Amino acid sequence: MLVPISKSGTTLETLAAFSYFYEQCQKSSLLQMEVAVVTDLDEDISPLYNLAKENVWQCFDIKEGIGGRFCIFSDPGLITAAAIGMDIDAFLCGARDMENACQSASLGENPALLNAVLKYAAAEKGVDIEVFMPYAAKMKSVGEWYVQLLAESLGKRKDREGNVVYYGRTPVSAVGSTDMHAQTQQHQDGKKDKVIQFVEILEREQQIVLNNPFTHISSLKKYDGLSVDHALKIALAANEEALNSDGRLNAKYILPRIDEYYLGQLLYFLMLSVAYEGELADVDAYDQPGVETYKQIMKQKMSHQ
Repeated sequence: MLVPISKSGTTLETLAAFSYFYEQCQKSSLLQMEVAVVTDLDEDISPLYNLAKENVWQCFDIKEGIGGRFCIFSDPGLITAAAIGMDIDAFLCGARDMENACQSASLGENPALLNAVLKYAAAEKGVDIEVFMPYAAKMKSVGEWYVQLLAESLGKRKDREGNVVYYGRTPVSAVGSTDMHAQTQQHQDGKKDKVIQFVEILEREQQIVLNNPFTHISSLKKYDGLSVDHALKIALAANEEALNSDGRLNAKYILPRIDEYYLGQLLYFLMLSVAYEGELADVDAYDQPGVETYKQIMKQKMSHQ
């Protein structure tokens, strides 16, 4: 099944990939192909919707006013989640419970608001880089999504009154412990213009315990019986302690385990925190005028091909 997702129905990357694989699948006598489209259900806006009607493909909607980075809990995100086998009911349940946990205007009772206030206060002191660093390779794509959420929501030239403010932080995606070797020198000794966010996983699905097949090498004996999960926890704690020792801003989110419920909680928490910070900074966290600039230029250039 091919599932093109594009609100306008004309997104270059989406339509290029869809057209290519649709043509290749049609040529094959071994494949039976189905298509489901996720787009604006308006024939005057989306040619993808017109194609769907013409070919009787199943359609799912992209709601007005929900930007791509915020759509993970609506049709585009849920269709993708269902396609890869996620329990979308548990995913939505996690988001709902985080929403209920963030109803208070009190910082002590609303974790997303507290997160936003602390980051806004840091931004006021010149912190303009934000690192998202889960200690789990499985969460690498979460960091990549968060890069877009932060950059597109808070990276704004003007506030709501039209004043030039150049607000926002440059997001950096990292994975522990891999990027401790790549980035930590800058985090620890570079400019104090960064906030580092760790994600710790309390329980793993699989426990990998190392043996030492090289018993004649005495320096490797310390790895015999070592749990990889324990090693990751040691690495995170060491990174955290090193940053704290030099007054470097950091935070740690702790997930009991990686599953749909807790992932729903975390993603909703991050979305809500970004939305709150937009209000604190008086910028529109839901538009992306800078993106529209290059899109218009691209359309003009494509029309001349």
